[in-house]
Amino acid sequence: MFPLCAVRGLTSYPTGHSFGHQLIRFRKDNILVGRTPVDDNLVFLVLYQKNWEDPEAIRQSTLELVSDHPHEIREMIENTNMKSLSITHLRYCAPWDLLSGTFSKGTVMVAVDALHIMGPFLGQGGSAGLEDAVVLARIMAQLGSTSVGSGSKVTTTGVEKAYNQFVKQRRIRVLRLSLQTYLIGKLWGTSSHLKKILYYMLLSLLFHNQNSHTNYDCGCL
Repeated sequence: MFPLCAVRGLTSYPTGHSFGHQLIRFRKDNILVGRTPVDDNLVFLVLYQKNWEDPEAIRQSTLELVSDHPHEIREMIENTNMKSLSITHLRYCAPWDLLSGTFSKGTVMVAVDALHIMGPFLGQGGSAGLEDAVVLARIMAQLGSTSVGSGSKVTTTGVEKAYNQFVKQRRIRVLRLSLQTYLIGKLWGTSSHLKKILYYMLLSLLFHNQNSHTNYDCGCL
């Protein structure tokens, strides 16, 4: 579990907002604010901070954190619908578990968040899930495990082989995503200068191009 929580809510702009349709992430110091327009009048917001339970306390503590942020960020939080406001702990699957874990057995397998739940700091959780779907569908098609419609019988051995191959192909990709997210989450969640230096060094050493994860190609379906 990361030492951070995600505050989420919906803000209504009766006369409309001017944010267009772009998803924006605004970072200042160790505070990250995300903004996603739902339609012309509704905006979804997310902010990462320490844990609270009371909605009003969540809003007030969040406003204190962004007191020196742009006006549009503070206004979005001030006008959030209190019933939509929530805060949850950020959880993750430890990178070392991905390195050594067994994720399939027979005809049972875990994938998507069950395989690689990670913090939202890279914005790659959903993309990794789509990659899982493409890779698994391709493997099963190559092994003939999707031809039930033509009268072929899907064997237990064939499914098991497809699942084992899927885990083998995806392990390194999700390990790198998980490790990079883990280090960023730890970096933003610590107040220790020594730990910050350590996390910066590890990120620079292991991920010198911090946007390389966006250039990954999982192949054709």
